[in-house]
Amino acid sequence: MALELFTAQVCPYAHRTRLTLLEKGLDVTLHEIDFKNKSKRFLEISPYGRVPALVHGDTVVYESAIINEYLDEVFPTPRLMPADPALKAFTRIWIDYLDHQVLDDYYDLLKEQDASRQATMRAKVEERFRFIERDGLSRHGCTGPYWLGADVSLLDLAYYPFFERLPAWRHYRGIDVPADCPRLRAWMGAMAARPSVRSMANDGSYYVARYAGYAGAKAA
Repeated sequence: MALELFTAQVCPYAHRTRLTLLEKGLDVTLHEIDFKNKSKRFLEISPYGRVPALVHGDTVVYESAIINEYLDEVFPTPRLMPADPALKAFTRIWIDYLDHQVLDDYYDLLKEQDASRQATMRAKVEERFRFIERDGLSRHGCTGPYWLGADVSLLDLAYYPFFERLPAWRHYRGIDVPADCPRLRAWMGAMAARPSVRSMANDGSYYVARYAGYAGAKAA
């Protein structure tokens, strides 16, 4: 059965699923969505009107984390979700932490216009990074470059798109991964070097221009 993905180049959530497809070597037809002119078919497939949305034969799946688990179950080679129940739970916990804790602060900082509040919010985001370093990447004592050790997983693919967009936060709000997070910095480098990541990477200027509206600035 053919795979179709409704996507948008700028969207980090769609980025997650495209990376998953690339890591699995799957052929897919991509449909780039114009958010100002959403097609009828797209809205039928994605009732929230968001990307990504996947069509696989008669099956429709939306929401990036759910799509990625679906792809991993239907196309199990290479396996990107650990089989061990404890590590599987760990993976889901940390994806949830990103989606429902980190990203709220991350985007709130970019949208905040008051300089004094920006400083407080920047410190909060930096503490999020330190928590990832201390309780996430280092908690299980894995020695490999990725979250779970030597092999890339859905956890890595869930996080990386937001770190590729970090240049926009650095440019507009002065935020970066703290120097006391060496494991997180090394992980970023390992992910940036992966062929799947490199094949669809955008440079920092791309994100600086496209996140200008969030930051209340003119596009670069």
